[in-house]
Amino acid sequence: MECLTSTKSGAEILLEYGSGTLEPGKAVEIDRHIENCESCRRLVAAQRDVWERLGQWTAPAVSTDFNARLYARIAKENQAPRWRHWMQQWTRPALPYALWKPAAVAAACAALAVALLVHEPRATETNPHSAQMEGGRVDIEQVANTLDEMDVLMPAPSSSSAM
Repeated sequence: MECLTSTKSGAEILLEYGSGTLEPGKAVEIDRHIENCESCRRLVAAQRDVWERLGQWTAPAVSTDFNARLYARIAKENQAPRWRHWMQQWTRPALPYALWKPAAVAAACAALAVALLVHEPRATETNPHSAQMEGGRVDIEQVANTLDEMDVLMPAPSSSSAM
């Protein structure tokens, strides 16, 4: 028989054997194996020791006023002002803080991306003369008026420099 400590199901079988819940037919096989295998023998002995100590252990007695104290504490918490319950509900996070950190970073990145898209310069804003053009056509009268105004603003050439 293969050593039970080296297989996955073997450890479970040894635990059942040590607790006394193993089938009688399998228990006889384990008895024969334990006679020859030191590691399984030690494991079964340790398991039996645990079961014996658990059988000897007694739980501490509960005090006689335990229920009264418990119900008094519950009643005290239920009598807390409503605003305190409301504040606790709003200040307690819906998700653990560990999940809020990546969400906050993602929200900041999304806000930055939206801000950059909204304030992106457009072609109409960069070309101040595009407002004068309608559908790709230039208004000839406006160009003529602008040239006339420029002629008025420029000084006339002096007659002495022409000679």
